[in-house]
Amino acid sequence: MQRNVSHASISQAIGIHARDRADFSCLSSIITMSFLSDNIKYVVHMRQRMSKDNRLGLCLGAGVSMDFDIPSWKKLIERIADDESVNGVKLLQASESLTAQSQFLYQKYVQSLPKMEEHEDEVVRERRIQTGWLKLVHKCLYATAKTDDADLRAHPYLWDLAPLIKRSAMTINYNFDDTVERMLYQQNRERGVPTGEDKGFEVIWQPTAQFRRNHGVVYHPNGFLPLQTIDGLSEQVVFMEQEFADQLVDVGAGHYVSLLSHLAKHTIVFIGLSMSDANLKHLLRISARSNPGNFHYHVHWCRESKPNAEEQNAIRTANFSVYNLVTLFLTTEEIKELARLLVTDSDDFNALCDAELQGTRTEYKYYLTGPVGTGKTTTLEQLKSIATFDEWVDRRNALLGRPHSELTEDERADVDGWINQQFRKKNRRVSAASQVIAAIDRSPLDPLYFVKDESGVAKRASELLHWMVPPEGPVGSIAPGHLIVLQCDPRVLVLRLAGRDKTYNVDQLAPQIEAVDRMWNGLGATVINTTNLTPSQVVTRVLEVIFFRPYNPIDFHQICKSKACGVAA
Repeated sequence: MQRNVSHASISQAIGIHARDRADFSCLSSIITMSFLSDNIKYVVHMRQRMSKDNRLGLCLGAGVSMDFDIPSWKKLIERIADDESVNGVKLLQASESLTAQSQFLYQKYVQSLPKMEEHEDEVVRERRIQTGWLKLVHKCLYATAKTDDADLRAHPYLWDLAPLIKRSAMTINYNFDDTVERMLYQQNRERGVPTGEDKGFEVIWQPTAQFRRNHGVVYHPNGFLPLQTIDGLSEQVVFMEQEFADQLVDVGAGHYVSLLSHLAKHTIVFIGLSMSDANLKHLLRISARSNPGNFHYHVHWCRESKPNAEEQNAIRTANFSVYNLVTLFLTTEEIKELARLLVTDSDDFNALCDAELQGTRTEYKYYLTGPVGTGKTTTLEQLKSIATFDEWVDRRNALLGRPHSELTEDERADVDGWINQQFRKKNRRVSAASQVIAAIDRSPLDPLYFVKDESGVAKRASELLHWMVPPEGPVGSIAPGHLIVLQCDPRVLVLRLAGRDKTYNVDQLAPQIEAVDRMWNGLGATVINTTNLTPSQVVTRVLEVIFFRPYNPIDFHQICKSKACGVAA
């Protein structure tokens, strides 16, 4: 159900003066409150990757250009088949495969050309055939296209995404046309960027090309055919069966290493793609297997009605498990809203969140806890796409490598003092993190697992409370968060720890396992058993909790206070 919030109430909520309301009114009229609330976790993450990490990028497909009446792949093939130089409409019945159809049409085009003269150079003829074919594709591509400046501005969301295109390291554009580039040129003109100055972007189509820029690169993997060919076009386009097959071979040969590197380091939002491109899916699968903690977003365009909840869940689960894609089911209007939310400055974004009737959470903090060896640190190291807080702020104390039960009283005091300092530093940093999705190694109350007996729990809890929330310190409470408990069979833990030069046996681990279970039983923590899971599978399970399950923060401060008073939480 959509919440009705007037522009006046929004502007009043953030203290906008009358002379400023016109600009904000334009923004707030586009952002519907229900969309923001329903997608806030994804929006916060994308903004985090864009503004804080500078690691958000776009991948654009045919659906983006169709708003300019650029034909879809199927429609482009039909136009070529109908062209008098080909006359190959009947060939479309020979196969349902679009790549096969385009291959047939190319052969028909070649056959329709005059035969090679005896004196004609074969290399020259091949070049002439290729040039003629590209001209034919170009003619059919732009036959009905909207190319005026006003048309560029009228696109539902592309104009709003221009700042992201210039700012991100690379925008992957699977379309042949130069609509994105012409839009960027137009924005430069409107903003008074002098001719000859840095235009703010670079166009490439070779997979192994070295980029001149470290941001603003627009990469056309399938080739580039600008409206004005004088702007420079690729020598070929990936359009036919043979070219797609060669592209797949080139991926295996390492020719697309720069693209794979980009997928490994950045969060990509796929817009206008049906995810039917076998080569793209191959790249995504390679990336998902080699970088399980890095994921991307696929905007599943919904023309009118959306799939029902069961259908959405099936599609979402399949895309995430195979390709590490978080699927968003959005209409054109909602894509427009998403674009505006991504490029809105921090103050206006906060204002929109504050204007929500019930308020909107913009901080999602997930603590990983569990007995030693269950995979907390290993998992955290692979979560490349979200903010992370390591187990320790400073270099690890050497005594931590020994079982706590074997330490002397003096050694325990030394370790506890060092841990107190670490938890103070970490709680301050975690508390200060805003507009963030973060994973934190160890819960704030993990030190209580290692108390020698129950009689010492209250004292240790009191120490933790004092150190994490000092009376004169800047932090008023222990940072709350959703707790993910990693469990594992103790026999497996012994083997894991032996490989890390940690000497534990089952009897030594049992008290810690029991302490973890006892501490969080009934408090709403999410439990993941890692016994039979690979590290990559654990990472996937954790990400599923973060992005597909409700956020249920635990009040660690209140629990710690209760334990300090000797009261069970």
